[in-house]
Parts: sequence; structure tokens; C-alpha cells
Amino acid sequence: MLDATALRQLMLDAVPFNRVLGAQVETVEAERVTVILPESPERLNHVGTVHAAAQFGLGEATAGAMCIAAFADLQRRGYAPVVTDASVSYRRPARGELRGEATLSAAEQARVREEIAAGGRPRFTIAVRLTDQQGTATTELTFEWALLVPPDARG
Repeated sequence: MLDATALRQLMLDAVPFNRVLGAQVETVEAERVTVILPESPERLNHVGTVHAAAQFGLGEATAGAMCIAAFADLQRRGYAPVVTDASVSYRRPARGELRGEATLSAAEQARVREEIAAGGRPRFTIAVRLTDQQGTATTELTFEWALLVPPDARG
């Protein structure tokens, strides 16, 4: 399992946009990661709340962190995670520092691995919840992912 420092570096190396976004990995667990988006005036919209694009970016970065944490070994073998679909629900105005939390169950991780072992091309969904500093849910997102098969593994 990757620690937060290693995961943070992988996210920055793999996706340069994460440097621009400024998201920071906070915790890494087998089925859960959290990522922080610090408060910044550059991320605000015209009404003084966190811009929708910044919220979406945090959600995608958080889901990506979960994907990397769950499947880093597969990525080292050449599998490339890509988002194939996404949905977002903005529940409340987002203010200040935001925390993204993504989960992917051990059972779902095992299913993905089994499908790969059987020669399949699995898709899986990672749910993300954004909360403000008071713990209030502001945004809920889902990201469907695929692991692109490395060229040498295609049949």
C-alpha cells in the first residue's frame, strides 16, 4: 500500500494538472483516500464560493488517488486508468478548504483484478464526496474508470 507522500508524488508525476489544482493527498487506506483542496482566492467564482470547475477537479483528483492507491501494481505493469464517464451533484455552496473522500471496496477491487486476469477490460465506479471545514457535504461525484490494457497484453 502506498503512503500519502508516495501517492501525492505519483499524482503530480502522472497528472501535471494536479500541480495547477493544488490538491494534496491527506490519507491513504486500502478502501479510502482523502484529498484536500486548500482555500485560495484563485479558486472562487463570481459569488465568492469555490468554483464548480475547482470542485470537479478535486473530485477527479480524489477518485484518481483512489484508483492509484488500489491499482498501483497494475499501473506499473502498463495499465492506464482513464475516466470514461462522470456525474456531479452540487448540493450546497462550497466555501473555504474542501476535503474529498473517495472509496472503492475491497470486493470491487478484487472483481477488477479477476476480470483483468480473465482477459477482460473492467470498468468500475469510484464515488467521491466533498465536504467543507464544518464537515457539511457540498458536492457528490461519481467517476467511471477503465484500465486501458497495455499494448503487450492485448490479444
